[in-house]
Amino acid sequence: MPQEPEPEGTPADKLPERILASLPGLTRFVRHRMGPELRARESASDIVQSTIRSILQAETPFEDRGEASFQAWLRTAARNKILTRARHWSAERRKSATQSSDGDAPDAAEPETPESADPGQEAQLREEVDRLRRAFAALPQDQRDLLVRSQVQGASHAEIAREMGRTPDSVRKAVARALAQLAASLEP
Repeated sequence: MPQEPEPEGTPADKLPERILASLPGLTRFVRHRMGPELRARESASDIVQSTIRSILQAETPFEDRGEASFQAWLRTAARNKILTRARHWSAERRKSATQSSDGDAPDAAEPETPESADPGQEAQLREEVDRLRRAFAALPQDQRDLLVRSQVQGASHAEIAREMGRTPDSVRKAVARALAQLAASLEP
């Protein structure tokens, strides 16, 4: 029996848009919860990107129960990713210490990739990054600057508003428009 397609505008359709809109808060959340050892090895944006990739590749869809539930779901996924990455680097440190005490040079070990190194997944990720890069480059310069300031650098709408001589509400709307335009250009 064929499965009926979900009606347009369902929560599954809105997931990428909702994730994009949540990036500043999610990045701040990750930045505040990363320990010094993890912070020395990975950036908050790397952790956020890995979290988002895991979410989008998950087979279990998000069950929408409102915005608070959605934000808690994102934070839980990010917290789990932080723990996984911290454990990875802690194990690497222990492994290096063991090799050094055995008389092996620490750099004699084969470098390992933090995540599984499946060439197909790596190629797909590179294609996604290239698509995002092209879509971002196609935005007007003012929108690119606004997204970099808010999404990458994590500046608040109030900070950007002071810098630009605008109201925080107008900055919030401009960021939302830029994110929407970026999301629309990323749709297949």
